[in-house]
Amino acid sequence: MKKFEKIIMGKTIIVTAEKELEPQIEILFAILEQVDPNKLIHGFSLQVGWSVYYLQERETGNFILTTPDYSRNPFEDITEDLTLALWVQLEQGHFLRKIIVDGSSINFSDKIILSKGVLELEKIYLQRNGDVEKGDSGWYIGPIEDDNTTELYALYAYQLLKVKPEIIQVLALPNDYMVVFEGNEIKAVLNENDVDVFKDSL
Repeated sequence: MKKFEKIIMGKTIIVTAEKELEPQIEILFAILEQVDPNKLIHGFSLQVGWSVYYLQERETGNFILTTPDYSRNPFEDITEDLTLALWVQLEQGHFLRKIIVDGSSINFSDKIILSKGVLELEKIYLQRNGDVEKGDSGWYIGPIEDDNTTELYALYAYQLLKVKPEIIQVLALPNDYMVVFEGNEIKAVLNENDVDVFKDSL
């Protein structure tokens, strides 16, 4: 774990994360440099990718950047360790660049609909529908082989970090995309024209 500091508009911003995430931290600093100076105060919040970041003043002029704690309850718990939030940002950004696709944002608190028992199966697919209300990611996770399960349930996106973390990387794909998983491996990514954009990236 490493502390990174940068003076932005006369205020010292402190970020704590694993040192390998320095490029993502530099992006955060660059975004903060574009913010209206009058807004850089205690309690300021900023949505970047799927996470929200908060400025908390600890002593005059010293601000810690915090984020919801995805390893606990992100609706209530806050952490100064930005590693998990930045890791998600890195994974999603890396995947989009790999297949050369512009993403569509997803919030950690967006809901994902699943077919009951699907996460225990070897072969599953994810499909994103754009015609959804706020708070719904548009993602559905179902079985490749029809198992006649009609029972559905919902998870918050962040909950997949614990139950199936390999899915996290694909969640910023745009609407009308489909992803096929076999075990922990991605087998195909179909765009809105049913063209597999994943095989060309291998």
